[in-house]
Amino acid sequence: MLIDPAARRSDGESVRIAKDVLCAGAAAKICLPEGPEEVERALARRGSRRPVVVGDHRALLRTVELLHRKRELADAALSVVPVGGAATVSLARALGLPTDAVSAARTALDGAAHRRDLLVDESGGVVLGGLRISGGEQMGAGAGAYGAGYGAEVGGCGFTP
Repeated sequence: MLIDPAARRSDGESVRIAKDVLCAGAAAKICLPEGPEEVERALARRGSRRPVVVGDHRALLRTVELLHRKRELADAALSVVPVGGAATVSLARALGLPTDAVSAARTALDGAAHRRDLLVDESGGVVLGGLRISGGEQMGAGAGAYGAGYGAEVGGCGFTP
């Protein structure tokens, strides 16, 4: 269980509830990482255990990016217990995950794994959820001939960081 420091600061009660539910349902190792190096070490030592990220969309994205960089994402199941404000758990909601700590923790314990698509940009960055490509006035003066009237919504999750 990787408990994001921002989740501990923003909603310690939900973190405690998630931890209690997860520990009651299965043997769990708790990791309280303070930085990306500690997350990387914890993931490297996970063995066959499925990591559970307790945190917001940024914590989930950082973990997915790390697994992608290590080329372990295709074979890794990953659970998430969303903790944070409504705007920071919108990705979990869009992915169809429960957003309350008890239901999300129970889903992490008993839920079925589902493969998700993701988009990788040219620099190796990962995009989860929806993607919005703006057009028209939103693109600014440097948009050139393609600026006016062009815009598309790609994906269905409605998450734009």
